[in-house]
Amino acid sequence: MDARHLKNPVDILRAALEKETAARDFYAELANRCHIDFVQELLFRLQNEEEKHVDLIRKMLVRLAGGHCPT
Repeated sequence: MDARHLKNPVDILRAALEKETAARDFYAELANRCHIDFVQELLFRLQNEEEKHVDLIRKMLVRLAGGHCPT
């Protein structure tokens, strides 16, 4: 995805949501395959951080859909 083509806040946030979701799923998959406790713990923590980003972006999209777009 070429970020130069993302012109408006909704498109930007949708692209960010896609990336954050992919990162979350990536860390979850690795954590579930890892058998070293401290590495698995780190991967689950990273997955959790990405989930926080996903939630934040979704909330921003809801705000934009409600007409709360900054000028």
